[in-house]
Amino acid sequence: MSVTQDAGTREITYAAAVAGAIGDAMRADPTVVVIGEDVTAGGPFTTTAGLADEFGTTRVLDTPISEAAISGIAVGAAQSGLRPVLEIMYIDFITLALDNLFNQAAKAHFMSGGQLTVPMVLRTQARRAPLAPSTRRAWRAG
Repeated sequence: MSVTQDAGTREITYAAAVAGAIGDAMRADPTVVVIGEDVTAGGPFTTTAGLADEFGTTRVLDTPISEAAISGIAVGAAQSGLRPVLEIMYIDFITLALDNLFNQAAKAHFMSGGQLTVPMVLRTQARRAPLAPSTRRAWRAG
């Protein structure tokens, strides 16, 4: 993590802030788990750096390269009482997770007559480049 501090001011990178917030949530609640590609190694942007060292690989879970699998695991985990933080590496691949998110997670409470909840967080990043047709940001901006 990159943190500097002087005269009462604290500067921290965005990635370090994300990792810190996830770590705080995991310390406060043992049901919070992180699920995604390469998350035990810190992920491609170091937003999960140090979490596997602190919480172990039972709470920080690497998955295969399959956004559909990641979202399916997260939905099932949430319905079973865990609180997953689901990490999709790039927003460009979010459509591969949408079936589980739109048709399972979003409807579970209603379709179960209120018996199920799906408490989960989806975390991803968007490109810094101008909007391009291949990015899902174009959907929101258009």
